[in-house]
Amino acid sequence: MQSNSELASPKVALVTGAGRSRGIGAATALHLASAGYAVVLTDVIPDGHAGEETMGALKATAEKIGENGGRALIQPLDVTDNVQVTEAIDNTVTTFGGLSVLVNNAGTGVGVGPFATLDDSKWDLSWQINVMGAVRLSRVALPHLAEQGGSIVNVASTAGIAAEAGYGAYVVTKHALVGLTRLLAAELGPSGVRVNAVAPGMIHTDLGASELDVIADSSGSTVEEATRAVVDGIPLGRLGTPDDVAAAITWLAEAADYVSGAILPVHGAAVSGLN
Repeated sequence: MQSNSELASPKVALVTGAGRSRGIGAATALHLASAGYAVVLTDVIPDGHAGEETMGALKATAEKIGENGGRALIQPLDVTDNVQVTEAIDNTVTTFGGLSVLVNNAGTGVGVGPFATLDDSKWDLSWQINVMGAVRLSRVALPHLAEQGGSIVNVASTAGIAAEAGYGAYVVTKHALVGLTRLLAAELGPSGVRVNAVAPGMIHTDLGASELDVIADSSGSTVEEATRAVVDGIPLGRLGTPDDVAAAITWLAEAADYVSGAILPVHGAAVSGLN
């Protein structure tokens, strides 16, 4: 059994929403580990098969980190639960000796849909995960981040800097996350903590695939046709990948010493802000 002192690391990152094998969270964890960070992988673990899949993805990412000589800790975390949030931060600090980077990646697209079709439950859940999750984690992590002059990177969306019909509560909550990013950058700067956000466009993830399904249904086209239409609006000529976003997050987390309050689009110069 290794002692806490043996496990201690000056570079420690906690990534929420890391439980999808081809998601932004998992890719970010791998990039941060390659940059020398000990990484805490978190996600909500639902009951049944979905929970098994999530835990399997977390374990697979942790194993990849270990195979490359890095260190990882799996921490179940529902970002809507204050007790679990506190436990996650406490376990991070106890295991690795501190916390220097917080990546608020957990999010939900449950609120995507025409405004008139969304009931209060979808608005409430969207707010609790997309906004309050970042609020809770940032609040509890702040003392530890301030000790190390750390940083927070929020995963917003181009839906947080533009608006398009049919994206409902997702647009509103991602705009709120952008506002939170700018507020925290202004307030936490004197303590040495930088706060930024990435705003991904259409990324080739499970969530991105679901979004393409919605676009296809609403336009009466096939998924292949919808994908081509989206790519046609992206000057770089392709969908983004989780690695594209993870690279931007890792840069903001560490190398961008004089960048704070920035909202960095990662969308290939898409014509539509939501592509």
